[in-house]
Amino acid sequence: MKEYARAYQPINAYGVIGNCHTALLVAPDGSVDWGCLPDFDSPALFCRLLDAERGGYFQIAPTDKTISSSQRYLRDSNVLQTTFTDAMGSVVLTDFMPVAVLNAWLFGPMDDSAWTQHNDACHCLVRMVQCTQGEMALTVTCKVTPHYAASPGKIFLAPDHMGAVITDGQQHVALAIIGSHLLPSFTLCILDEKQETSPALSVQVTLHEGERLVFAVGAGADFQEARRLVMQELPGRNFYAELAHTLRCWRHWIAGCTYQGEYSEWVRRSALTLKMLFYAPTGAFVAAPTTSLPEQVAGTRNWDYRYTWLRNAVLALNALDALGLTQETHAFMGWLLQRCYEDGEDLQAMYGIRGERDLLECELVHLSGYRDSYPVRIGSKAAIQKQLHIFGEIVEIIYIYWYRHSHKSNGRSIDDDMLQGPLWSLLYTLVEYVCVHWRERDSGIWEMSVGTGHFVYSKVMCWVALDRGIRLAQLYHPELDITHWRLEYSRIRQDILSRGYDIELQAFTQTYDNDELDASNLLLPLLGFIDPDDPRMLSTIERIMQGLSDEQGLIYRYRCEDGLAGGEGVFLPCTFWLIDNLIMQGRVTEARSLFERVLTCAGPLGLFSEEAEAGTGAALGNYPQALTHIALINTAVNLQRAELHLARSRSA
Repeated sequence: MKEYARAYQPINAYGVIGNCHTALLVAPDGSVDWGCLPDFDSPALFCRLLDAERGGYFQIAPTDKTISSSQRYLRDSNVLQTTFTDAMGSVVLTDFMPVAVLNAWLFGPMDDSAWTQHNDACHCLVRMVQCTQGEMALTVTCKVTPHYAASPGKIFLAPDHMGAVITDGQQHVALAIIGSHLLPSFTLCILDEKQETSPALSVQVTLHEGERLVFAVGAGADFQEARRLVMQELPGRNFYAELAHTLRCWRHWIAGCTYQGEYSEWVRRSALTLKMLFYAPTGAFVAAPTTSLPEQVAGTRNWDYRYTWLRNAVLALNALDALGLTQETHAFMGWLLQRCYEDGEDLQAMYGIRGERDLLECELVHLSGYRDSYPVRIGSKAAIQKQLHIFGEIVEIIYIYWYRHSHKSNGRSIDDDMLQGPLWSLLYTLVEYVCVHWRERDSGIWEMSVGTGHFVYSKVMCWVALDRGIRLAQLYHPELDITHWRLEYSRIRQDILSRGYDIELQAFTQTYDNDELDASNLLLPLLGFIDPDDPRMLSTIERIMQGLSDEQGLIYRYRCEDGLAGGEGVFLPCTFWLIDNLIMQGRVTEARSLFERVLTCAGPLGLFSEEAEAGTGAALGNYPQALTHIALINTAVNLQRAELHLARSRSA
């Protein structure tokens, strides 16, 4: 292993800030180590997270590196504060991304103009640093490395050193510094002006009690736009008012959360994190804001998660809906209906945040990866895989949308006309496709690289598509002859029960043609396919607990050969799914104990990655991971309901 000037931080040590356009990771030492502007999928400007030596960062920290720090989110928001304190003084660093007025529909009544307005200049990083007691010497270093540090950038200082433009000719970054004219000792300088690496901006300054500085970073469409940001727009904005507005927006949104249970702080933080992963201009949803954080340190299972998986989006919407937060479903339905579906063959498992279909995967060979976990990838070839489960997921979200979000007027939904049109057309197309193609092989929920198979979970989701489709047809189209839907519905169910359950193993298997366990089958009772106390499900759960758990009871996805080198950690969402099953079986005390164990895998700010290292609990995989936070919300809600039911039973 290499030795680095500054060691890699644990993955879940980072705080995350965002504005429903992009998200940035802030380390406890005040360093922004990952950041894409203006959007989630923009080439990273800060990527020290993926290469400690070459990658860019923006650090505001005490010059004395021994000074301790602590981080917290301001109440009910995604505004992050880092506090540095020693015997001489205290400094508070407040990091946030302003929520622009054009995005107000995300937090209140929808403004139609929000669909089309898009001003990249609004979407900036703001860093406010203030000395609250005594004095403290600070070192500020900003190393912007455009296009994932692929080529060196050049720095152009603004007059009076009030900021700078950093550009590689394709990405153009503006850094504005507000308040520096009040500090006579403030001198911005350029470090490491070498041809082979990006230079850095640096300043050393001592702040005394009451003194403060504001740093703002934005992206311009071209050099002139970036220069205008530095000279005019950013210095002219009232970022203190924008901070107050942003706090109001987050708090107004989370005030709609109906969960009031014991794990309220965990649930609300998870909900705020999910909200941050929605992409405002289109209503899409990213699985995580990072790429290539490894599933095993020094391993090769490193993937780009800055895209919209239909599975994750549907699960996220369902989880938020369970909390009474419904606006995101309406936004996502708009995104979904803008996709073109000539037939089921057009449906992909994942898309870009604007609906892009071609997500070409490539490796960034110049980056070493998090803790030498190479390769670093952008794009995803999983977009071209055949995954039959997505048909059930889309029909499920249509089902949720109509049953939970349609308002009744005179016994008829005010949105009935829409169901007769584009939504019904989409549902009908997908269900018809499932009727013809459900017997085919696919790559499964885990996007296997060893070839296709008859995955049990995929077959169950085909059953879900027919189940929900039949229910909606009975309600909205009773005149329609859906005899063939009902026939295939019965055939799929019988096929799964006869071929997907191994009598000798006493468990539902990963595929029809093997005897491997797969934690995705924990979803079967949650989807309504089988009763939670059915003997076949009870034995499946026991086999999974025996064969797929680590010593702490946390669950792996599977342990079979999947065509990829190296291994992976325990999969936190699957562990939550196990807890849900325990709850449904009435094993509430056991479920609560395991739930508490999973919570120990969170970072100090309550954020989760996708996986954890068995034994140590160290975070692995992209971060923060939507699927983990989705599962946490669902399990917390289920646990609360179960315990309320038990309490009522005892008092009856």
